[in-house]
Amino acid sequence: MGLMMTNENSDNSILVSDLLAAQPVFSCQLDGKGKANPLNDKTKASTKQPYWIHLDFAKTETINWVNQTNLIPELVKHELIKANQFPKEIRCDSGILVVLKGVNFTPNELPDPIVTFRFYITDNLIISTRHQKIDAIIKLKENLEKGIGPVDVADWLIQLSELICDQVNLSFDGVHNKIIKLEDLLLNQRIFSHKEIGRVRKQLFILRRLLSPQRDIFVKISTERISWIDDNDRQRLHDISNQQNHYVSEIDSCLIRIGSVMEQINSILAESTNKRIYLMSLFTIIFTPITFITSLLGVNLAGIPFNEKEWSFIGLILLLIVISIVSVLWLKLKKWW
Repeated sequence: MGLMMTNENSDNSILVSDLLAAQPVFSCQLDGKGKANPLNDKTKASTKQPYWIHLDFAKTETINWVNQTNLIPELVKHELIKANQFPKEIRCDSGILVVLKGVNFTPNELPDPIVTFRFYITDNLIISTRHQKIDAIIKLKENLEKGIGPVDVADWLIQLSELICDQVNLSFDGVHNKIIKLEDLLLNQRIFSHKEIGRVRKQLFILRRLLSPQRDIFVKISTERISWIDDNDRQRLHDISNQQNHYVSEIDSCLIRIGSVMEQINSILAESTNKRIYLMSLFTIIFTPITFITSLLGVNLAGIPFNEKEWSFIGLILLLIVISIVSVLWLKLKKWW
């Protein structure tokens, strides 16, 4: 990982007691080998063993600490505790501030909840903030417990970014599988509600709105002249950006497929409606002469032909049957049925 020479004055300015005063949700010191140790006053932050504190920005104690500490530039303080934010990257003299969005993947549930987290990184200190629980952070902590976690701040940034991509990948796979199921149902001529399509489209739009700005952020970070990011780190950040760009392309493709599915559903519904109207028209043609005759004979007037004959009613029924058969044959001959 990219490293820079440790600044002793900077190290001495970071007191563990000051960091713990922020009441972090999680805090540790990376040991430089993939694991983490609890913070204690006997150690110092360095590029090989940086401090990491993870804060809940909604806590009053945390807000007060962020506003009062000298470890964070004034430009960054507001961004770390601001509730609603868009993805961004801000370069400061001593480090960078990054705001990212991710998803907490929930199997069989769309749309997946979107979470926002912010972090300020220097060569020997990581301050991250959030309010909701973030699956990527939880996974990163698990990696540290297993000894496969980040070894320095650059590796921390890259591993966290990769975990965010993994969660997005899981969410996208869930959406993609749902689209495949909808397409299979459509091939079997099974109609489903537009509500199901709407939920899938909503998740696709959310993922696209999330990924589009973040792919540019990773490229921007990789091109910044930051001493603790080396060429290998820059290449990994470019790979993450390319991966997110791939997701954006796939999402655009899925949106087109969803549009095609909606068109086919509308076409099937229109065809079904036309068939019903067509059949109703045929029945109307068949029963129109019958209705006319029965209405005519229903008039209470004397002089109706054969009204005194015993066979008159049966004869009328036979006449109606003959008219119905002739109407059907005529429709068949005209190829209307």
